[in-house]
Amino acid sequence: MKAYMTNGTYPFLETLKEKHSLSTFLLMHNGVKTVAYYEDTKPSIFESSRNYHVLEHLGTLTEIAFSSLSHLPVTEEGKPIFEMDFKQKVKELALVEGVIAARILKPERGHSYILLVEWQEQKYFQKWKNTEPLPNKKKDSYISGDVYTETFDVGEEEE
Repeated sequence: MKAYMTNGTYPFLETLKEKHSLSTFLLMHNGVKTVAYYEDTKPSIFESSRNYHVLEHLGTLTEIAFSSLSHLPVTEEGKPIFEMDFKQKVKELALVEGVIAARILKPERGHSYILLVEWQEQKYFQKWKNTEPLPNKKKDSYISGDVYTETFDVGEEEE
């Protein structure tokens, strides 16, 4: 399964969502930007997209939630170890309170993997984040740069 992401204005991406009948099409927004995300076996519908392979998945994505996208730059030689570790970590997220769904996404180009997690509420993400669950350059040799996380509301944009 492939995953596709692109950025754009909320109204433009909402028009794309309405034009294409895709099972789950997430519109994630945070006041700074809007990101569209969907999964499919067919080529991307986006003119300019970031393409990924879904390495592991947990649960069903919903179109109303709170989401976190953790960007994880991985060294070339560290990819096999990282992928093995994170396939297991995604499965373990089933035990974390408030998790709706999760994906580990391998980029078609580049070295920055993404851990996408959908949460019932932001408070569950904050609680999880406080456990320092993500790797970092100092303790994990397969990380090649700074790990960072973006958070979004999923669903209709408030006026």
